[in-house]
Amino acid sequence: MSDESLDIVITGIGVLAPNGMGRTRFWQALENGESGIRRLDRFDASDIPCRIAGQLWDFDAHDFMSKADVKRWHRVVHQAVAAARFAVDDSEFENSGYDPERVAVGIGTSISSRDEEYDRDRKTAEEFGWTKLEKFVSSASSSHAPTANVCAKFGFRGPAITIGSGCATGLDTITWGAAQIRSGLADAAIVGATECPITQPVFWSGQAMGILSQQNDEPAKAMRPFEKSGDGLVLSEAATIVVLERADAAKRRGAPIFAEVAGAYATSEGGNPLLLQRNGEALARAIQGALRSSGMEPDDIECIQSHGVGLSAYDKAEVQAYKTALGDHAFRVPISAVKSMTGQPYSVGGLFGVAGGCMSLTTGIVPPTVNHEDPAEGCDLDFVPNRARLNAPTNVLVTAMSFGGTHTAMVLRKVA
Repeated sequence: MSDESLDIVITGIGVLAPNGMGRTRFWQALENGESGIRRLDRFDASDIPCRIAGQLWDFDAHDFMSKADVKRWHRVVHQAVAAARFAVDDSEFENSGYDPERVAVGIGTSISSRDEEYDRDRKTAEEFGWTKLEKFVSSASSSHAPTANVCAKFGFRGPAITIGSGCATGLDTITWGAAQIRSGLADAAIVGATECPITQPVFWSGQAMGILSQQNDEPAKAMRPFEKSGDGLVLSEAATIVVLERADAAKRRGAPIFAEVAGAYATSEGGNPLLLQRNGEALARAIQGALRSSGMEPDDIECIQSHGVGLSAYDKAEVQAYKTALGDHAFRVPISAVKSMTGQPYSVGGLFGVAGGCMSLTTGIVPPTVNHEDPAEGCDLDFVPNRARLNAPTNVLVTAMSFGGTHTAMVLRKVA
């Protein structure tokens, strides 16, 4: 039997996604296979082949921050504060009685807000001189700004950190938060990630790499993980933050419990930082480590929330990792790729898997991988094509694969 004083559970989920803001709306979109990818309108993209994105279409930062703070801080901060508000409200955390000095905060980001950091401030300096820059412009450009603002907004005064580990960032913040609680350094943790890559520099670099989809005429069908006809990924902005607590404390205060963080493990390929390991060996080791840390066997896994990014090399390496880590059982596990509906939000992607996985444990429904009609060679697993499925899983494996060959796997388990 588990010790509930050591078991860490998720009690609040705050999601800002292109296809839905808030946990309930996001889940409705996933369950119904709704895409949030459209023609982008953040900047003029007429000079590049990719003109689609997953923007936060209905997001207004003024709903969550003062006019002065919206002006001072960049969009990644706006999104983090909003996602934290959703998560805190979802958990009824402000009535929990936790000592603010015992609440840890860890918000990650991979590339932050490049348009604001470079374009806006440079334009001001070139036109009026550096003396006209805001006094706190360097603070606004800091990758730690989302964490600092969440701490300030809610008055949390415990350990605080910013993590940047590419697409694995979101899962790594959960691992960090759980460790803070288990070690006795905190009683609860507010962790997650925020990303805003809908900028010209990011699109230019993605186009130069040849990784962006050019399916501009049908944006909702552009993200095609594990699919033969896929031609690249679609970038998206997003934020997701979750509340972590000890299981016994959460039960005592009657908090909603979505899942136990049963185990997690991270690995690195240790090879070329620009070239992905094609056999998926490092991701397989991460999965095996996550299983060991959760006390589970490969045949125990009942559902997977995949990285599923829509790039052929990544998709095929991921499939091979499942086959290596899970053996023949990999062919029997339903696998969802929610990025087929949200696009690729870098550091937040794994957290979309966590949010979707928690809701699968809560509702018994596994969301679909949309646009999945003709699997790519070797991608012969069960990707729950196009329609949600009633599967009633009691656990979910979530994976994230990062640039540089760093990968994280996490197991979520239903709490009785």
